[in-house]
Amino acid sequence: MRKIIGVDLDNTLCEGKSWRRGMDCRKAKPIKGMIDKVNRLYENNFIVIYTARQNFLMSGTFDWLEKHNVHYHALSNKKVPFDYTIDDIGEPDE
Repeated sequence: MRKIIGVDLDNTLCEGKSWRRGMDCRKAKPIKGMIDKVNRLYENNFIVIYTARQNFLMSGTFDWLEKHNVHYHALSNKKVPFDYTIDDIGEPDE
């Protein structure tokens, strides 16, 4: 059965977490090992990238995800329920 896995963006898939302009978040350094893990999980699960980024940063966020080949089904900057989460606070759920 597919699980809904929420994956935090800032400090989990990329370095940094304070963005003032869309151009800034487009330049964030990827965390390749986590992107690879998410892309493997994508094959058998429903991946939701979640972030606290404001709406005006979402265009840059989509660009960054595409540029770094992050596989996901949905992107949200609102809290939604997940079966598991992977984020920079605490240990990733397995």
